[in-house]
Amino acid sequence: MIKPDWNNSILNVSATLSGFLGNENDIPKIRSLQEVLDKGYRNVVYICFDGMGIYPLEQNLPEDSFLRRHIVGKITSVFPSTTTNATTTLHSATYPSQHGMFGWSLYFDSVGRCLDLYSFKDSYTGGRICSPDAEKYVSFNCFYDKGKGYNVTTVNPPYVKRQSGNIVYNDIDGLFVGVEQATCRAGKNFVFCYCGLPDSVMHDYGVTSAEARKIINTINNKVEQLADSLTDTVLIITPDHGQTDISGYIRLYEDKQLQDSVLTPFYLELRAAAFRVKDKDKFLDAVKKYEEDAMLFAVSDMVKENFFGPYTDRLKMLGDYILVMKDNEKQFVFSPEHMLFKGHHAALTEKEMLLPLIIVECRR
Repeated sequence: MIKPDWNNSILNVSATLSGFLGNENDIPKIRSLQEVLDKGYRNVVYICFDGMGIYPLEQNLPEDSFLRRHIVGKITSVFPSTTTNATTTLHSATYPSQHGMFGWSLYFDSVGRCLDLYSFKDSYTGGRICSPDAEKYVSFNCFYDKGKGYNVTTVNPPYVKRQSGNIVYNDIDGLFVGVEQATCRAGKNFVFCYCGLPDSVMHDYGVTSAEARKIINTINNKVEQLADSLTDTVLIITPDHGQTDISGYIRLYEDKQLQDSVLTPFYLELRAAAFRVKDKDKFLDAVKKYEEDAMLFAVSDMVKENFFGPYTDRLKMLGDYILVMKDNEKQFVFSPEHMLFKGHHAALTEKEMLLPLIIVECRR
């Protein structure tokens, strides 16, 4: 089990970048990153490659590959180690407890349903839900919106909605074209990029699949080509989380004993399931059958042990208990309609939590 390290995590990366743009914050900075930023490069480019943790890199790239050669340190993701939680941390430079985007799905009392936070759809039926409370809940400020002294450009796929200065791309080639376009602007440029690869490929085929190897090698080669084409630029690359292979499935929807002990449908993540409990004794008895595959945490204990950052009322959204998968190849299934992934994440294993900090300094 790897806990989030609030001195050396993706939060500290975004806090260091935020401080560099003139936004004061008291979150510890990453020294190796700060030292490079202090060199005063004209272009500072940050790219998040979703899911590209240490484990996927080591499984799919040789040790002497471009990306692996430029790893300057290892950092942690947040918990749950999942895109909703982690990318919001990166965009906002705030703790999960502060932004509250803990997982793919949260239960909202105002509508009495579990909602997918990115789409506002019912997590079980897929129906669109109109919920002003939920829409207000998911709003957050991006740290780079207040940058000083730098032109700020974001480079995103169409489904990531941002304000002015956004370059939209439709494929992997478009991402790198967008970065080059942003760094051609006169003056100093700060560029914040997000790429949904290789995460989506690994979900479909698995971390150790031929398809994952192909896309990670493509990313490696294209980053190297980009670095060769840029001058007076520093490239900073991290994922948001890692990923692990999945080959077994635990269908919680078939467990009537567990369903009868909770107040709401199961929610949060498929390797970190959250529960609001109505009968504690029945619940604890029901989850005993999963102890070989998963660890049960009381949310109150996790809050005390600083898994999420400083206390805020948003932590109440996590319910009473979280059942977290161990280092195995299994995924919870909440409903017969839910997907059976070949690769997934959200738990506390090294494969999901341990990430590379990659820094490439381009010639001046």
